Amino acid sequence: MKATLFCRIIVTWGLGLGALTAAAQSRPPTTEQLGRDPGALRQEAEQQRAQETVQQQQGSQQQADQQWNDALRQNQSRAAANTAQGEAVRRSWQQRPPLAPDHNPLLGRWESLGSGRRPSAAGVSPEIAKLASELIGGMTSGLCDSMLGHGTIEFRPAGLVAIGSDGREHPMYRAEYRGGGSRVVVLPQGGITFTHMIIDFSGRDRATVAVVGCGLRRVGGSDGARPTAMTTAPAADGPAPSQWMLLGTTAANGGMDVYVSRSTIRRSGSLAKMADLWDFKTRHEFEGNPFLSARNHYEYDCARSRRRMLATTGFSGHMGQGTVVGSSDDVGAWEPVGTSGVLHDHWKVACTRQ
Repeated sequence: MKATLFCRIIVTWGLGLGALTAAAQSRPPTTEQLGRDPGALRQEAEQQRAQETVQQQQGSQQQADQQWNDALRQNQSRAAANTAQGEAVRRSWQQRPPLAPDHNPLLGRWESLGSGRRPSAAGVSPEIAKLASELIGGMTSGLCDSMLGHGTIEFRPAGLVAIGSDGREHPMYRAEYRGGGSRVVVLPQGGITFTHMIIDFSGRDRATVAVVGCGLRRVGGSDGARPTAMTTAPAADGPAPSQWMLLGTTAANGGMDVYVSRSTIRRSGSLAKMADLWDFKTRHEFEGNPFLSARNHYEYDCARSRRRMLATTGFSGHMGQGTVVGSSDDVGAWEPVGTSGVLHDHWKVACTRQ
């Protein structure tokens, strides 16, 4: 299908260039051109066409530069607004009394799940939750790393310490604590890149960083999930390969073709659900198991231009074939689809009634 799409583009360009050439050749000579050397006229025409091509390229580049600058300004504006909001939240918590150590349920050693992963539901292994995060692309992974790092960490009354595999301690940052009960707020000290960290508890031994979604599991707690083996059942469900429609190709994740299946679209009011498929150009690995494609199920909000992931499954072969490497049905957060690009194209397919 890619070859067909490429062929259509080339044919369209060819027709457009042919029409321009034919129009130029069919124009009658002007009074100034009569009696002049034909070779000189051809050279002059070629120079004129070359100059017009350069002008068109410059115009396209200027337009692209303007779009880039506009997008950069918008991102800077959003970043400034987020920073201001974060500082306002931090100030509001600073005005509250400090949380005494003997009333702080966060103190102690925890396992940082990292990569924007939440603690998985009962019966869902950390490996499967990690797969879902990797397939989605983990926009929050950098925040989780800066807040909590990886592996074992220990919250102490004066701050956060990372515990290496050899048992050595590595201070991360000083901190103060507010709140208590099922919500503890960490206020980092000393020029840390984030303003605050709100941690919500789900039981005594599990917690999640609000908004960002970084997961924590208490070391030695009774609620720790045990790793389970990955499934290796063949990919029998989902649309047949002939039902996938190529939506486009992106350089993300090492390059991949993006497909959608119109036959899976289900609408209810302003919401629509649709399956898509990511077919990777290069092999990826999850816990030593290679996968070449991922089938996802998304819900789209047609009224508010956003979407969220409902489920994802990774496969060892291309186009959703082979064995199942892992899967997750954790519902993700809503994310905007923008006004153009691959996410908006997905939303448009799901929400446009045929």
